[in-house]
Amino acid sequence: MPQMEPPGRSVAGYKYVFVRHFERLCYSDGRKTAKSPRRFSVIMSPRRSVRVSEEKKSKVEAIKEKSDYLRGNISETLKGDDSHFTEEDYQLLKFHGIYQQDDRDVRQQLKKEGKERKYMFMVRTKNPGGGELSPQQWEALCEAGEKYANGTLRITTRQTIQFHGIGKDNLKNAMRYLNENFVPTNGACGDVNRNTMAGPVSDITGSGAFNAQELAREISENLSFKTTAYYDVWMDGEMMTKDEPPPSNEIEPMYGKAYLPRKFKIGIAEEHDNSVDVHTNDIGVVPVINGELKGFNILVGGGLGSHHRQKRTFPRLADPLGFVSEDKVHDTLKAILEFQRDNGDRTDRKHARMKYVVEEWGIDKVRSEIEKRVGFKFEPVTEFTLRQPENHLGWHTQSDPELMYVGIFVENGRIKDTSGNRTKTCIREIVKEYGAGVRLTALQNIILSGIPKNKKDEISARLESAGVKTEDEYSKIRLNSMACPALPTCGLALAEAERYMPDLISELEKMGYGDENIKIRMSGCPNSCSRPPTSEIGLIGASPGKYNIYLGGNFEGTRMNTLYEEMVSESELAPKIAEFIDFYRENGKDGEAFGDFCARVGFDEIRKSTRPEGVEPPTS
Repeated sequence: MPQMEPPGRSVAGYKYVFVRHFERLCYSDGRKTAKSPRRFSVIMSPRRSVRVSEEKKSKVEAIKEKSDYLRGNISETLKGDDSHFTEEDYQLLKFHGIYQQDDRDVRQQLKKEGKERKYMFMVRTKNPGGGELSPQQWEALCEAGEKYANGTLRITTRQTIQFHGIGKDNLKNAMRYLNENFVPTNGACGDVNRNTMAGPVSDITGSGAFNAQELAREISENLSFKTTAYYDVWMDGEMMTKDEPPPSNEIEPMYGKAYLPRKFKIGIAEEHDNSVDVHTNDIGVVPVINGELKGFNILVGGGLGSHHRQKRTFPRLADPLGFVSEDKVHDTLKAILEFQRDNGDRTDRKHARMKYVVEEWGIDKVRSEIEKRVGFKFEPVTEFTLRQPENHLGWHTQSDPELMYVGIFVENGRIKDTSGNRTKTCIREIVKEYGAGVRLTALQNIILSGIPKNKKDEISARLESAGVKTEDEYSKIRLNSMACPALPTCGLALAEAERYMPDLISELEKMGYGDENIKIRMSGCPNSCSRPPTSEIGLIGASPGKYNIYLGGNFEGTRMNTLYEEMVSESELAPKIAEFIDFYRENGKDGEAFGDFCARVGFDEIRKSTRPEGVEPPTS
C-alpha cells in the first residue's frame, strides 16, 4: 500500500480517497486537537469527484435514487387507508415540504394501550427572503391553518411558515389549497437548497443600491429542482409547465437522481443586519456596497447541527471563500452547490453537510476546486464588519415617505389567538382591509408593510385593542430570546423548547433580569434550529427536562459559544443564569456585552464564582 497522505493530496495526477473521513476532536473550550484517522481503506482514483460505491451509500441515498425523481409511492399511499407513510416515502415527503410526525404527548400512553402512534404532518412553505407575501397569500395561510391544521401559524427561523397537526386525510387538500393560492412548499425541506434567507426590508428601505429580496428569489429559482413530481402528486399534474416531460437524463441536470448528500442552506446578510446569522449557512452572501453595489463576499461551510457526545459532528461558522462581481454571483453559487453534490459524504448523513468537507479539506483546497468549476479566480474577500441584527420591530418609514411598515414581536414565532390576545385575527384583518404586505424575519417576527402613513394611528389602535403589545412593553431578554417548536411535534426533540422558554424568561424577569440585553436561545435537540450555538447563552435539550448550557457567543453571529455545563435540570436553569448575570454585572467592563465578557474572562473564572465546591466541569 502506498504511503497515506491527507485527503486531497495528489500523486502523479491521482489522489487518495479515504472511505472514512478524518476525525477532528475538540476540547470543551473549543480548541481543536490534531486530526486523527478513523478506520478506513485507501483507493487510488483520478482527480475527479469522489464516487462512493453502492454498498457504502446510506439507506436514504438508495431511496432517492430509486424514487422516480421524488415520486415514490406517495400518491398510492394518499389514496389508501394507512394512517402514515412508509420510511421510504417519509424521506421523499421532505422534498415536498412535509415532515411526518406524531403527537409525542400521547405516544407512550398509546404504546401501553397497544395502539399505533397518533400520526400527523408538518407542512413548511417556501418564502425566499421572508416575502413579501400578498394579502391573498396571507389569507390562504390563515385559512389553511384553521381548516387543515391546528389553527396556528408558526414562523420559522428561516423566514417561512409551518403548519402543525395536519392529518393524512387532509394532507393533499391542504397542499392543493396552498398551491392554488400561490403558496409553494416544494424544496422547503429535503436534500436540496432550502429557503434562501435575507434581511426582510432592503427593497423598501435605504438607498435602493441592493435588493436582498430580489436576489433571494433569483437564487431560489436558479437552484430549485426540476422534477414535476410535486405537481403530479399534489396537483394531479395541473401546474406542469411543459406538455411533455423532459428526457429522463435531463430531469435533474443540476441535482441528478440522488440530489444533494444533505440539506443545503443559503443566507444573505448586510453589514447593518445579520439577523440571518450568515456564518451559519452552507453559503453566506454579503453584499459590498459603496454608494452602489460592487459585488458580493461569499462565505462557505457553516452549519449548526450536531449530535451529543459524537465528536465527529460539530457546529461550524463559514469561512471566507472570495469576492465576486454581481454578474458572477449566480454561477458561483451553482458551482458551490455542485461541488457539495459531488464531494459531500453520502455514506453517513450525520457527516454529510458541506461544513465537514470545508473542515477536512481546508478552505484553500475548496476554493481551488470551486474556481476550476467557475473558470475564474476569486478576488480576496473585502473587509466587512457585521453589526448587531436589526429586529425590525415598531414603526418605520419606507423609502417612499408616504408608506410605513410595522414590525410585531411574535414570541417564538407562534401566531395564535389566546383569551387575552387576538394577534392572529388582528393581523389577518389588517392585512385584508388595508392591503398590507407580510414579511417574516429570521428572528421569528412579522412585518406588515406598505401601510399608508396616515393609517398608522388607526392601525396602532387596532393592535392595542386586540392585546398586541408594542416592543416597548416586552423585556429586552424576552425580545432577544428564541426557541424551536420541539415537543410535542418534532420527532427529534429531547426536551421542551417553545412550550418552556416563555416560562424560563418570565422567571428571569421576576428575578430582576428582564432589562439585560442578552441573547438566549433554546432548542430541544442539538440540531439547533433556533441557532443556539451563536447565542450568548445557548440551551440545548439533552434529555427530558435537562439541558446543556453553552456560553460565549455574540449578538453579531460571528463567534460560537462553548459547552459550559451538561444535564442541567429545568429547575436549575434560571438560578444558574442569574448567577452568570450577577458575575457579569460585578465584573464586566463598561459597554461590554455578556457574550464578550464570557469569552474574555473564561470559564474557570465563571466557575469559581458560580459553581459549588466539589462539582466538576463537563468532560465531553
